[in-house]
Amino acid sequence: MTAGTQKKKLVVIFDPVKRSRDLIGEVLGGMGYQVKLHTTSRKIPGLVRGRDADLIVVNLSVFGADYAAVVAGLEGLGLAGDDRPPMVAVTSLNISQEARERIEQLGAGIVLDQRAPFMELIFSVNLLLFPKIRELRHYTRVFGGFPIQYLHTGEWHAGKVYNISRQGAFIQCDDPPAENTRLDVRFVLPGREDRIKVAANVNWVNTPATGSDSLAPYGMGILFLVLNREESTSLDQFISERVNGNGPSGESSPSCA
Repeated sequence: MTAGTQKKKLVVIFDPVKRSRDLIGEVLGGMGYQVKLHTTSRKIPGLVRGRDADLIVVNLSVFGADYAAVVAGLEGLGLAGDDRPPMVAVTSLNISQEARERIEQLGAGIVLDQRAPFMELIFSVNLLLFPKIRELRHYTRVFGGFPIQYLHTGEWHAGKVYNISRQGAFIQCDDPPAENTRLDVRFVLPGREDRIKVAANVNWVNTPATGSDSLAPYGMGILFLVLNREESTSLDQFISERVNGNGPSGESSPSCA
């Protein structure tokens, strides 16, 4: 089956807030997904049992206004398990890392703050739907949104960090080098002054020519080869801030709200 004839993946959105429901639907529909919109959680159990959706995006407020109601609602769905559709959960609650992990254990593959940039939602959807992007998830990966340069064939080229972890990053760029290419990359984390320069290896590429993960961004996934102690500490702090909804953003973009 060619990329042009592939059945569109179905993303079902549950969100009681019309503005965010319509906006998320418009963004994901524009990415080539088939989208269905719902205002309540009533149809989630049927989707879970029948696995009639490729992905569920849910505003956790459909279950109630507090954490206890959210947990009770998720427990009743029985989402945990490999035979259940993956879920991206969006919440306006100010929850701790422990609470976030509990929600993930109940079946929400990824939990996003409602104020998160839309690029983070797009990344999360792609992450759950496409196996290639799911590689290299041994460490927490967060949205980047900041510029990066990579040295290839004696010249520095510009790209943008789509997501990043201690282990590596995905770089959006139009003409990535081939897999297994050795690179030097350099970047400055938002809110910090010191430049990080590190050797890296191209682990995989996604381009119109490769035809892989056609709904994912074009670019390359890279592995960092060596990070010194200071660079690792700075990156850990940046990732922790992003996970907990703190710290500066790489760029201004609409939120999931």
